[in-house]
Amino acid sequence: MIKGLLQKFRKPKARTQAQRMLTLRSVPVYYLPITKSGSTFLKNLFYYLDHAEEHAAGIDIHSNPDDLVRANSGDEETIRQSPYAFAVLRNPADRFLSLYFDKIYGDGPNNFADIRSHLANEIGLDLTSGIDANVHHENCNRFIDWLALNLSFKTEVPVNPHWRRQSSRLQRVGGLDLTHLTLDGLGWQLPQLLGDIVPNIRQAMKAVKSDNRTEKPYTRADIVDAALLAKINAVYSSDRKLYEQALRTWQPWNEYHPEVTKGETIRCFTAVGHPINCIAISKIGRTYLRNLLYLLEHDKEYHDPLKIHTEGASSHSELTKNNVAKEVSFFVIRDPVERFFSLYFDKIHGTGEQSFPWIAKRLVAHRGFVHEPNITVAQHRANCLALLGYIGRKFDMEAPQNINSHWSPQVEMAKKAVRFGLKPLVLENLDEQLLIIAGGRIEGLESTMQALPQRNSSSKPYTIEEILTPEISQIISDLYGDDQALYERVKTAWETTGHPPKL
Repeated sequence: MIKGLLQKFRKPKARTQAQRMLTLRSVPVYYLPITKSGSTFLKNLFYYLDHAEEHAAGIDIHSNPDDLVRANSGDEETIRQSPYAFAVLRNPADRFLSLYFDKIYGDGPNNFADIRSHLANEIGLDLTSGIDANVHHENCNRFIDWLALNLSFKTEVPVNPHWRRQSSRLQRVGGLDLTHLTLDGLGWQLPQLLGDIVPNIRQAMKAVKSDNRTEKPYTRADIVDAALLAKINAVYSSDRKLYEQALRTWQPWNEYHPEVTKGETIRCFTAVGHPINCIAISKIGRTYLRNLLYLLEHDKEYHDPLKIHTEGASSHSELTKNNVAKEVSFFVIRDPVERFFSLYFDKIHGTGEQSFPWIAKRLVAHRGFVHEPNITVAQHRANCLALLGYIGRKFDMEAPQNINSHWSPQVEMAKKAVRFGLKPLVLENLDEQLLIIAGGRIEGLESTMQALPQRNSSSKPYTIEEILTPEISQIISDLYGDDQALYERVKTAWETTGHPPKL
């Protein structure tokens, strides 16, 4: 039996990183299949997108590899630069149970008959039909213990792709910088990722019926207790970490992924006569952006740049998603720590014409805020904690749409921009990145930027680094965790690819 298993699970012919990726004949989309992580459905989807019909084999598409298209051997750089290169990750516990029921306990045509018999003899798995949840629980405990040994190369049976770690598969294409999706969020994440280049992706996903799902006699909750879950997560610890990272990356958009409806529009600042549109979020270069657009439109500066937010000073457009796609359309995001300190110095501690003295007065009365010039670093730190406490209370008490835009989470403004496909830029590299996405389509843009070098910022007696403490940093992270995840994703994409990510 062991000899047969060695032959059955022999290693496939080695491939280059690019050749491990599936692509489409029709468009440059790249997918890394990971077994037991939705690969049956996705392979069938890729076939459907190229042929406008389902594969004849359907559930057995893995046995017909020549019917799918692999990337070429030398395409690593193309894939690395592509915003449409991805892998799908699955919760390790769900993947383990799928393996157990589909390939080990189940006796269907796609199970592992040889390995079933081997494990029944080797570790005492009870494969009797109709066993109860307690017996399944015991089977799963024995199986995960065996997998721990197998994945450490301490059994006679070779490691099989169906239970090999997802992280191991990803390491084999480690230089390709893939976007990680989650299987449980695939229905909305994949259209967000590929919607621009595959407009019919939603219809295709609905049309494809083949996925390797077996009806299970019990749910995960019936079988997996805390101890078994801990074992699974220990054996697949690297997978768990990658899956959770992917969850955090997509979390800001978890509730904001509905498809743009026919006739729906988004309101953007624009410059009449130029194909440029933006969502300008408070404390993220908003004053600069509006002055830039004004100068582009009127060929002269606004008479009072810091007061450009007065009614009627800027042009607006109501745009459809199609309008957005045809023009230079973007929004800007900022490091939440820097944005908070800008709020603190410009609007709360500052006393200029654009400050918020009524909030400072309230903080002085109720939170011990020191609203005086020339205060110490320690007093600035205490002020920051007071302001964060105030903001936290506002978050607890007010609906998102009612929170002041100067401290509202960036994702609350960005979510609609993401749905409409506006490109994300980061504030610290705004001019450079805007020129890249403009691609020469906006006449005079660079010279207009050079004419507006100043930003709406107050002088600061101390640097952020001098004031920031671990406590302040943690509170900002707690309040603006989704903003931080969004900022890191956009910043990393620009740094590694030179292009904005598709959110």
